[in-house]
Amino acid sequence: MTHRKRYPVAPTLTDIETALERGEAERREDSGIAYTRLSHDSRAGPRGVLAVDGRVVPDYPHIARVFALSAGVRENFSGPFYAEEKIDGYNVRLVRTAGRIAPFTRSGRLCPFTQDRLADLVDVDVLHRLFDRHPELIVCAEVAGPGNPYMDTVSPRGGEDVALLVFDLMRYGEQRFVGVEERTAILEAFPEIPQAPRLGRYTAEELGRLGEAILRIDADGGEGVVLKPPGDGLRLKYVCPSINLQDIASEAALEIETPGEFYTHRVVRMVMALHELGQRQRMPEMAAALGHALMDGFDRALSEVERSGRLAQRYHVRLRHESTADALLAHLNEGSRTIKAVEVSRRRLGGHTELVFEKIFRRSTSKLETLLKGGPIFD
Repeated sequence: MTHRKRYPVAPTLTDIETALERGEAERREDSGIAYTRLSHDSRAGPRGVLAVDGRVVPDYPHIARVFALSAGVRENFSGPFYAEEKIDGYNVRLVRTAGRIAPFTRSGRLCPFTQDRLADLVDVDVLHRLFDRHPELIVCAEVAGPGNPYMDTVSPRGGEDVALLVFDLMRYGEQRFVGVEERTAILEAFPEIPQAPRLGRYTAEELGRLGEAILRIDADGGEGVVLKPPGDGLRLKYVCPSINLQDIASEAALEIETPGEFYTHRVVRMVMALHELGQRQRMPEMAAALGHALMDGFDRALSEVERSGRLAQRYHVRLRHESTADALLAHLNEGSRTIKAVEVSRRRLGGHTELVFEKIFRRSTSKLETLLKGGPIFD
């Protein structure tokens, strides 16, 4: 059941206060910005909803996925729809509070990394002009590219550094998106704001043209597309064949703790996409790459635990302010029992501080150590 089905309307401030009394929400102040967030799914609403300056910021809901493009379009759209490139990064909602632009993660926490780098990613003065004209808006964006502290996959849309791309607008207190055509009209007045690539307007009779666009995204190493009606309504996401292989390769080292559905779903998506997009000739090559990714990833994990006694992933990020390094590490470690972020080094590099840190995967480390020591497993 999706968040939208469970929570068709955004909670009120009273709902959030009630959730706070029940221990389902928390008051926070990060970097001088005070807000209240729903800390987990509750009767009031889904995790990620927050209240700031007496207004409710709805969560960014999960988008429905289709495995069969043509059938999915014909089943769910009765008229023309728009296609936009789906960016492989992390989601932030930008709001203005106390004269500052505040980026909140999908879980409803202020993101210290995005806050630090925002001036590098978008003209902040233009964002203020947008909020001056439309104070009721929430800007939804994806941050992607190398130097991303949350993901080890690299989107081709990030260039040599992270990039911020706006792809949706919402309004305070409304559990729905601003329609594509209205959003386009609003953002046309602010061309300096970077946006996710738009592929155009399609009908069910033009799926061949859409398939060609998807294959171009696939060839560039992109993730896929999001299909949106002109106004409010159901949205669909559909991923390219190759991204499934990339996802599997990036998580192969964590095979011992990742649910099997993660891998099987991606194999199913990949094979169905190859069939539908006329790419079955790639099957032998991708099948070989799939097997190699699964075995090589776990081999590297096993070797690392044998060598160092831990399984870790290293990240390199750039920060405008060195003080953000401590805030980012605390943010990554907060509430996590399976991952620990540990600083390796920091140094001044041009106009930025480069922070190098490792995420230590505690659960995989423990399980691999048990296996290597001959611990019995009942299966």
